[in-house]
Amino acid sequence: MTFGRTGKNGRLFSKRRIDTLTDGVFAFAMTLLVTGLDIPTLNGMITNGTIDQILVGLVPDFLHYIVAFILLANFWWAHHERSHYIHAMDRNMIFLNMVSLIFIGLIPFSTNLVGDFPLNAHAAIIFELNLFFLGFLSVLQWNQVLKNPHCVKPDENSGEIRVSRDDAMIFPVLSLVGIALALSAISWSVFVYAVAPAYIIAVSWWETKYHRHPANVT
Repeated sequence: MTFGRTGKNGRLFSKRRIDTLTDGVFAFAMTLLVTGLDIPTLNGMITNGTIDQILVGLVPDFLHYIVAFILLANFWWAHHERSHYIHAMDRNMIFLNMVSLIFIGLIPFSTNLVGDFPLNAHAAIIFELNLFFLGFLSVLQWNQVLKNPHCVKPDENSGEIRVSRDDAMIFPVLSLVGIALALSAISWSVFVYAVAPAYIIAVSWWETKYHRHPANVT
């Protein structure tokens, strides 16, 4: 379904197909993350000690898998939240969403890289740059929602959208901190993202309790 021409960006388009595509890319990326947990080829006699060594060797991969999965879940939730506020998308919104899918699709690669080389600064920086661009694009998408009130449902509060935009800044900020730590030769810099879930949970609780009313289910 397309909508009539509105504003400088021309036609408005239904959000359903882009939501379906985005959900599919997120699901595929989150599934691919598990492929980073590679079990090496074993030769000769296999003992309990051999299995224990393999499991210990997989610890960095497993920890990075958990971190990446949680971060992807957070970005998916942000997309779902934006979709709640809007009734249609213009070309700029669709373009930014499509560009963000590029970096979502790269998350399994950058996660596997940093999992295989957890002490390598370049591997950590690639992972953190991946998340920086993904977080920055999320902020830009929230800005587009704020700049295009004709795309927003008429009963929605722009103040709530602005709060969500500000909350999304945590990912670019944490990414820059992680890159600075990696450049300073501090190992495991990617675990700076462990701050994000705690921050999001705390902020969501605060806003729900003191600022926001429950949103309608969409």
